[in-house]
Amino acid sequence: MLDFIGVGLGPFNLSLASLLHQKSDLDYLFFEKKAQFDWHAGMQLPHTVLQVPFMADLVSMVDPTSPFSFLNYLKAQQRLYKFYFLEQTHIPRREYNHYCQWVADQIEQIEYLSTVTSIQPVENGFAVSVIQDGTENQYLCRNLVLGVGNIPYLPKCLQSLMKAHPERCIHSSQYLDDSHRALKGNVVVLGSGQSAAEVFLDLFDQQYDYDRQQNAQFNLHWLTRASGFFPMEYAPLGLEHFSPDYLRHFYQFDELNKDLQLGKQSLLYKGISAQTIHQIYQKLYHRSIGGQPSSTHLHSQANLIDATFTDLDQVKLVFQDRVTLKQFSIDADFVVSATGYHPPEFEFLKQLKTHIQTNAQGRWQISEDYRVVHDGVGEIFVQNMEMHTHGVGVPDLGLGAHRAATIANQLLGYTQYDLGNTAQCFQHFNPFQNPEVNAYQSKSISQLSMAQTNQAFQQVKNQQPHSKEIKHTTHPFFEKSRI
Repeated sequence: MLDFIGVGLGPFNLSLASLLHQKSDLDYLFFEKKAQFDWHAGMQLPHTVLQVPFMADLVSMVDPTSPFSFLNYLKAQQRLYKFYFLEQTHIPRREYNHYCQWVADQIEQIEYLSTVTSIQPVENGFAVSVIQDGTENQYLCRNLVLGVGNIPYLPKCLQSLMKAHPERCIHSSQYLDDSHRALKGNVVVLGSGQSAAEVFLDLFDQQYDYDRQQNAQFNLHWLTRASGFFPMEYAPLGLEHFSPDYLRHFYQFDELNKDLQLGKQSLLYKGISAQTIHQIYQKLYHRSIGGQPSSTHLHSQANLIDATFTDLDQVKLVFQDRVTLKQFSIDADFVVSATGYHPPEFEFLKQLKTHIQTNAQGRWQISEDYRVVHDGVGEIFVQNMEMHTHGVGVPDLGLGAHRAATIANQLLGYTQYDLGNTAQCFQHFNPFQNPEVNAYQSKSISQLSMAQTNQAFQQVKNQQPHSKEIKHTTHPFFEKSRI
């Protein structure tokens, strides 16, 4: 019986495999349905870079001396000085993918072309059925680590249309896979995130044949239901939300507060990089010189409400302006829906679902150390399935190694990676992180009168310069901070 099985091989499960490599005598396998590691292959566009610094590799944030660090990869590739002279912390997306492939090639516990079809509980753990080379094999394990990632999301009105007419409508995740498409007439990009912006840029550069100075080969439309084409938050204090400090703070909230906070934090992870926005604006500006007619159209607040295939072999997209409520339509010859991703339905887990505890919204209950709460034997760990419990940093590469190390320590049964609990952020997400305020944690705040509470907090406020930013000093403020 294996100690554990990892289902899926994205960056997060590859991080776990890297951290466990040659660290113990654990017996384990990772199953991946693809033929090799390939991260967002359909969006490996030239000149695109990660939105996180290179230190957000598979291991460095918990083990910077690991042989699987990005810097060691550069050394092995004889690229250290080239990278040094590049003077950039955000690495090309294609290089990140190649780095991950370099790591994966060194780990013998990865089984490719292996599709997990079912998992069922057994006496001492789990029985995992896997299709390999057309044959179904069964493996027994004590624990599971789920790292299958999310799947492309499409607006409902586009779902059946894309299946019937893939030559006219694709998700952005397929963009490079469908690079031989014919671009003509009206080409439409949907979405307001980084993927939409990168697809728009790539199509923008294909609009004109500059050698011949001809008219645009197609009209390019970029529409989103969002309020605008906004940049992702990238100031350092905003980035501190992608830290173990904030993760621990967020986990203490109740379900309602977690959902409320996530609803307010979309631009921490859903916007466009400022650099990409500047690139787009520069190109738009240069193309407009001399009063040239525009064949490019940007429209925010445009809610897609219907899509149909016409007799003219086009996709009729119907939008409603969210401000004026007026409707308009575009007869599109090609549509790229850069509308994000969502969690898949785990068909292979249906025999376990009755054993998994859920919250009021039907979402899995997940412990702070990434264990699914269930009534069976063995542990089920998750990677990138816990935003509703752990917060905005869950899909971020910068926290991937920290989560993987948390899981690794539990699988090993001892602390291989000292993650500590020392605050590493400058801001206090919770006032009780302040050592002066911590002195009052030993008392029951609920037993203090409002006057005593305000007096106690005022003493700390007078001693700590940063505490002047905290304006609410009433009793409910303390109760809310202790959730």
